[in-house]
Amino acid sequence: MKKDVKELTINPINPRRIVIGQKRRLQQSVMLFPKMLTYRDIIVNKDNVVLAGNQRTTILKEILTSTPMDWMVILQENEKWQELTEKQRDAVIEYWKAWVENPLIEVTVADLSEEEEKELIIKDNNEFGEFDYGKLQQIYDEINLVNFGFDEGLFYNPDEDETVMTKIKGSTPKKINMLTFGKNVVSVTKEEYDTLVNRYNDYVDETGVNFGFVKSLLENSAAEEEEEIADDDTVFEMPQ
Repeated sequence: MKKDVKELTINPINPRRIVIGQKRRLQQSVMLFPKMLTYRDIIVNKDNVVLAGNQRTTILKEILTSTPMDWMVILQENEKWQELTEKQRDAVIEYWKAWVENPLIEVTVADLSEEEEKELIIKDNNEFGEFDYGKLQQIYDEINLVNFGFDEGLFYNPDEDETVMTKIKGSTPKKINMLTFGKNVVSVTKEEYDTLVNRYNDYVDETGVNFGFVKSLLENSAAEEEEEIADDDTVFEMPQ
């Protein structure tokens, strides 16, 4: 069934959070691969409140209220867009110009109780299982993976070739996960990785960009070190 996207209401209890950088990637993905909207429809209730697909619906509503120039500004940083010919780019823009005139989107209307709706929202946002990073890297290059929604440069992969095993006396072998940047590899715990991702998301939320993130980390680290040194300084008085 098709519905006008303007009739759909974003669910106020949607638990999924998306930062600015990820949101821009999602808009690029939607605009460059609109066929996916046909095969993965939005789920709404009888009141047209979105149960599954809130982020996609938000993106579509923003496309409605922005201009072709706005679209091109967002698309210009996408690698797939950069590889298109001028004719292909024009076709993308013309497609969305036509859609704005008649903004229909495929939806499924779910006949559920209030409790079942809440359960669907949680299960739709819950991620079961994990990616096989070895297979991902065999099928796609990193640029494609970023375009498909992965964080750029932050592929947490517990099964990479760089994963090593250590033996602590009196314990079973423990897997150490590795974080790779360029030719450098460093061991990192899941807790450390999660902290790094949270700091990255906070930085992008605050600044609206992702460049300068590493510099901000280093500056904060240096500032914290100076504070620790200052706290450790003790003033001694000469005895009378």
